[in-house]
Amino acid sequence: MDQSALNRRLIEKDNTRDKLKQHITQRLIACGWRDDLKQHCIEFIKNKGIEKVTVDEIVAEIAPKGRANVPDSLKAELLNKIRAFAEKEFGPPEGGP
Repeated sequence: MDQSALNRRLIEKDNTRDKLKQHITQRLIACGWRDDLKQHCIEFIKNKGIEKVTVDEIVAEIAPKGRANVPDSLKAELLNKIRAFAEKEFGPPEGGP
């Protein structure tokens, strides 16, 4: 199984991909991640000056912080959900149980 096959199956099978995205969004909102990132954006824009900042600069500043601040528990949960889905759809990985 390759990544593109998994992605295709996530989309095809009952919109599983969209359901995972909604779950992630809800969890990020619930843990305050979204509000923290929003506040960081506001501070960055204020410091640079709204007339002087570009979208690319905001993304370059915010994206690494956003990725780094995703809770490890959510990353693990998502990985487990995707792994379980893949095993259900494609069978256990080679060399696995």
